[in-house]
Amino acid sequence: MEKILVFSNGEKMGDGIIKLPFIFEIFKHFQNSKITWLAHGTTVYSTSLKKVSSRYLFEVIYNSNLNILPWQKISDNYNFNNKFYDIIIDTQKTVYKTLALKRIKSKIFVSSTASWIFSDIKPKNRTKEKKYYLDNLYDMLELTIKKKIIPTNNYFFSKKLENELKILFKEKKPCIGIAPGAGEQNRKWNIENFIEVAKYFMKKGYKIAFFTGPDDFDEKKSIINFFTNPFFPEDLINNYPGFEIVMASTKFMTCSLANDSGVGHMLSTSLCPHVKLFSHHDPQKFSPRSSMIHTISSLELGSVNINTISVKNVIETIEKLI
Repeated sequence: MEKILVFSNGEKMGDGIIKLPFIFEIFKHFQNSKITWLAHGTTVYSTSLKKVSSRYLFEVIYNSNLNILPWQKISDNYNFNNKFYDIIIDTQKTVYKTLALKRIKSKIFVSSTASWIFSDIKPKNRTKEKKYYLDNLYDMLELTIKKKIIPTNNYFFSKKLENELKILFKEKKPCIGIAPGAGEQNRKWNIENFIEVAKYFMKKGYKIAFFTGPDDFDEKKSIINFFTNPFFPEDLINNYPGFEIVMASTKFMTCSLANDSGVGHMLSTSLCPHVKLFSHHDPQKFSPRSSMIHTISSLELGSVNINTISVKNVIETIEKLI
């Protein structure tokens, strides 16, 4: 049985959602292996995403505090001195962390840090082309399995949850999902803009499903104040984590709209067309390669202000998709 170690800087909810398909691909290609996820900081794979990640990961280690100096312990919090892994995959690109990680014994060490200089195996063509973050992870995994990965949307939703959502959305067709929040203020398109989009499509006969994160108090309050009996799927289903409800809801929607946010990543299942709004971040780096995912960036308009994106532009994009 092979032992595989994957090292990351750590994961908040959005990062954790993005990386789930990567974890699944490792599991798929090394099903008889023990996969350890090692985070430099904290990770949602030990908390809010533990239930889903534990289907694939043997163990999750966090706050590893790896040391680069040879006279110090490899980790302040864990004993790696006698550990050996068949494969170590380094998903971050900070040189000192990579050098510290290399102190852990392994048969194959894979890292793209500093143009792959520390990696035991390297791609033949080392391009500097901008890629979706997940594609860079697939590049490293492909080197270990020696074949091209064709990612698939393997989301294992509870059948009971799907049945509950099916009933919930039965009277809400056709439905467009809208997620107006984000963790940072400069990623938020004005809530008034989202309301204008919702009003436009409601007049055309569409129902609107609203999705808000735990910190989106103002956005949720605005929606409740403006609309009569707004539809929040997460508030109507119990006993399932919020992220799973959001992701599974995409099976029952015609389209969805969100900022570049954790909830936006949850809606990026490619199970329905999805429009993501970006400000200062590169859409290519933070959006999956999928014909179902469409991005609108204020950078294309010469600004880091997300509110330079017009309501008209967003409406026209959604209309093309539905």
